[in-house]
Amino acid sequence: MKVRFNRWYNTLLTALLSLLGYGCSSENSMEMYGSPILMYGVPSAEYKISGTVTDEGGKAVEGIKTSVKQVTNYEGKPITFAIDSVLTDANGHYDMTSTHFPQSPEIKLIVEDVDGDTNGAYQNDTIDINYNNAQKVKDGEGTWNNGTFTIKQDIKLKKK
Repeated sequence: MKVRFNRWYNTLLTALLSLLGYGCSSENSMEMYGSPILMYGVPSAEYKISGTVTDEGGKAVEGIKTSVKQVTNYEGKPITFAIDSVLTDANGHYDMTSTHFPQSPEIKLIVEDVDGDTNGAYQNDTIDINYNNAQKVKDGEGTWNNGTFTIKQDIKLKKK
């Protein structure tokens, strides 16, 4: 009895799904990217973002958290994707490398004083960076690898 019910139920579901139809495309993909992405796989590139964090006097600041976040709009709402974050070293230097597919040309570099008064108290800052200004340093292989790009962004922090 149970086997008959399961067969009948599966047959009914299969018929309903075939009548309704379903797919893996979206009308929103046309709005977001300008044209549908029809190839298999995801194009990507390696991005190296680096720089030095100093105070207003030019002295390197250690222990500052630098985060890279990508902001994209989906159906009129901003969505933030965290890419990476690191702390500055004793020379105030930060260096991040990530391999991804930029969904919008703009990213945010967020600079935060997370160690309190240890190295001085500094105001947090947000810097807009554009992927289109990245310098290509190495060509990629094939269709999906766009190569290696560098972005250098030095930062001057103000004291609180």
